[in-house]
Amino acid sequence: MKNFEADILHQVEDILNIGIALSMEKDHNRLLEMIVSEARRITNADAGTLYLRDGDFLVFKITQNETLQSFQGGSDNPINLPPVPMRLENVSSYVALRNESVNIPDVYSAEGFDFSGPKNYDKITGYRTVSMLVIPLENHEGDVIGVLQLINATDENKHPIPFSSDYEKVISSLASQAAISLTNQQLIEDIEQLFNSFVEVMAAAIDSRTPYNANHTRRVALLSGALAAVIDAEEQGCWAEVGFDETRTNQLVMSAWLHDIGKIATPLEVMNKCSRIERHLELIMQRLDYIMQKWRSEYLEKKLEMISYGNLYQEDLEALEANWAEQQLLIEQSRALIIRADNPATFVDGEIQQQLQQVAARRYVDEYGQEQPWLTEAELINLCVTKGTLTEEERKIMEDHVQVTQRMLEKIPFTNKLKDVPFFAGIHHEHLDGKGYPLGLKGDDIPLEGRILALTDVFDALTAADRPYKKALPIDQSLKILGFMVKDGELDGDLLDLFIRHRVWEMIESDQT
Repeated sequence: MKNFEADILHQVEDILNIGIALSMEKDHNRLLEMIVSEARRITNADAGTLYLRDGDFLVFKITQNETLQSFQGGSDNPINLPPVPMRLENVSSYVALRNESVNIPDVYSAEGFDFSGPKNYDKITGYRTVSMLVIPLENHEGDVIGVLQLINATDENKHPIPFSSDYEKVISSLASQAAISLTNQQLIEDIEQLFNSFVEVMAAAIDSRTPYNANHTRRVALLSGALAAVIDAEEQGCWAEVGFDETRTNQLVMSAWLHDIGKIATPLEVMNKCSRIERHLELIMQRLDYIMQKWRSEYLEKKLEMISYGNLYQEDLEALEANWAEQQLLIEQSRALIIRADNPATFVDGEIQQQLQQVAARRYVDEYGQEQPWLTEAELINLCVTKGTLTEEERKIMEDHVQVTQRMLEKIPFTNKLKDVPFFAGIHHEHLDGKGYPLGLKGDDIPLEGRILALTDVFDALTAADRPYKKALPIDQSLKILGFMVKDGELDGDLLDLFIRHRVWEMIESDQT
C-alpha cells in the first residue's frame, strides 16, 4: 500500500514538475519534443508521435523511436510524411474526432481500426508495434488541437507490454497541460504576428500619404535587419564582440518600421513639397505675363502716338524699341531665374539669392491700381532656400516628426523585448558630432541601433527611385555622399565600411518585390 501511495505521489510530483517545465519553455519545437519525451519517460514507452490538427488533417510534428534510434521533427529535422486525414477508422483521427483516449494492448489483434500504416512500417523497418496509447490534446475551449500517440510500453527488460490503465489519467493530465502550453504559445505568437502586421500596416499608411515615400520604411527595415546580420556574423575587428541575436534584431527592425510614424502629423504641404514654391510658380509666371502685357500695351501706345502726331524721330523710335527689347529680356531673364531657383536640384548660392532679391525689389501696378512687388516676401524666402525645398520654418515642422514618433510610441505598451523601440525610432536623425536632432546626442551616447538607422535612412533617401522631385542617385555616388557625412562627423565610419564591404543593399534586393 505504501509503495502504491509513493508511486501516486511521485507521479503527481512528476506531472507538476513537467507542467512547470512546459509552461517555461519558449521554443515551440523544443516544447513539442518535451511533450513526447516526458510522456515516453513516464510510461516507459519505446516510441511516440505527436500530431497537431490542421483543419481536416493531423500533421506529424514529432516522432521518436528508441529502438530504431529515430528522432524526427522540429526545425532541424522536419518530417516528410503526408498528413493523416480525419477518418474514424484511423485511431489517431478517431481520438481527435471523438475527443476520447484509446488504449490498445496489441495492435495486431485489435479490431475496429485500420492499422495498415503501422503494419507496413513494421514490415519495412523490422519493428514490431504492439501496444498503443492514444490521447487527445484538448485546449481550454474544449477543442482538440492535437493527438499524442505512445507506442510499446516496456517492462524492465525492454520487452513490449500493454499500457497500464493508470497511465491513461496521468498522460491525459500531461496532455492537458501540454495543450494549454501549446495554446498559450500559439496565442502569444498570434498576438505578436498581429502586432507586427499592424505595425507594417501603419508604416504603409504613413508611406502612402506621400507619393515620394512609397517604400521607404520597408527598405529601411530590410537594410537595418541585413546590416545587423552582417555585424552578428563578423568575427574580427571592432565588430567581433558585437552580437545581434533574434531579440535584438527584432527590436532594431521594429524600430525601423516605426521610425517615421510621426509623419502622420506632418502637413502634406510640407511633406509633399517637391519644389521650392511648387504651385506658386504658375502664379508668378502669370504675374510676369501680366507685367509683360502691360509693358507691351504701353509700348504700342507710345509707338502709335509717335506715328499719329507726326513726332516720329528716328532716335526716339530706336530708343522706344531698345527699351521694349530690354523689358522683354528682363522678363525672360527673371522667368528663367525663378524657374531655375525653384528646381530642388539647384544650389541657390549667394549670387542667385542676390539676383532674386533684385527681382523682388521691382514693382508693378496691378489691375486695381495698387503697387505690388514682382515677388512677395514669402515667395522670395522660399526661392532663396539654399539646399532642398524647405524653408527653416518648414524644416522645423518636418523635424518635429521625430518627437511625434517618440510621443506616439511611448503610449504603446511594448513588451520587455521591444522596450527600447520608442527610443531607437526617435534617434534616427542624431549625428555623432552632436548636431543632429531632436536630442543632440553625441558619440557613444548614440547606441549602435541609432547609428544603423541613421545610415540606412540616409542611404535609402539617396538611392530611392520613387521620388518624382529627384532622380535616384547611383550607388557609388550615394556611397561617396555617405563618406562625406562620415568625414563631417555625422555617420559611423566603421559601420559604413562594413555596409560597403558586404554590399548590404544587394542582400535585400529579392525582398523588395
